[in-house]
Amino acid sequence: MVKGFVFFRDGKIPFVIEDYRMELFTDDSLLKDFTKEHNFKNNYILQGQYFGNGFQAQKAMFLVERSIGNTCYLRCYIINMLTVEDAYDTIGLQSPSLDDVFRYGYNYLDMVRAGVNLAVEPKDIYKTQFDMNDRQYELTYRIGHDNRLGLLEDFDRKGELLVPLKTIEIQECYDISMVLCRLAMFMTSQAEAPFKRITLYKDGRPRGWFYCPLVSKEAVSVRDMMFYEFDVMRYIPKILNNIALDSGNKIRKSISLGHLGNFDSLFSPSDSWNRLWRLNICLINWITKRLKTQGFR
Repeated sequence: MVKGFVFFRDGKIPFVIEDYRMELFTDDSLLKDFTKEHNFKNNYILQGQYFGNGFQAQKAMFLVERSIGNTCYLRCYIINMLTVEDAYDTIGLQSPSLDDVFRYGYNYLDMVRAGVNLAVEPKDIYKTQFDMNDRQYELTYRIGHDNRLGLLEDFDRKGELLVPLKTIEIQECYDISMVLCRLAMFMTSQAEAPFKRITLYKDGRPRGWFYCPLVSKEAVSVRDMMFYEFDVMRYIPKILNNIALDSGNKIRKSISLGHLGNFDSLFSPSDSWNRLWRLNICLINWITKRLKTQGFR
């Protein structure tokens, strides 16, 4: 459970967060004013403080998807490290599923057999670019650890996907996470939360953490054998660019990439409808492109 305060006007309103649902509570009239101003309001940002280590406050930012009364349903939030302000330039995503896709185990063995000490300095294995929201981004898949970080290093990390940010906004962090989540879901045919941790960096140093429903400490994957002979640079750039055409909640531009299920929906009645709906989208996109190439309007 996450606890802290949100700033509103000249005061602070206490909150608790559970399952990305923020409950505000206070006997002060400030909550009444907040509810009046934000009731049924969508897509806005709140600033506040998080208290997770005793009485030391950490700066926090919350992206509210929708608020009803004193309840705010969060899309995501950022918690900065102690004494750190909003200073980050890169988002790093750890995903067991994408470790399998980017062949972490096989690349690690190849590096070790070649005499590379990955405990001293990390190595960039793959780099590719993709376009999202009319901006071009660079994606780097990195393995290994940086001994210069000392105890700040994450020794549980295997591989990490690093994307330099363009606007340094919380919405941008969410969009990148959503695109890479869809990449993981498509490549593994599963819709479970794919990320184990999402870190925000400044000049290579961790500055905060990004939280959303796509992150789970229980995230695991055992599909590395599926990608034993997978040619990452042949397929991933094209697939990623197609998925990145849509970073929002709705699929409007990208070509549908098939049914994505989870353990709860597998073999359910809705599964067949999802498959038919996605097939219909594929046919519409294909027919539209054929008509345009043949000169029909």
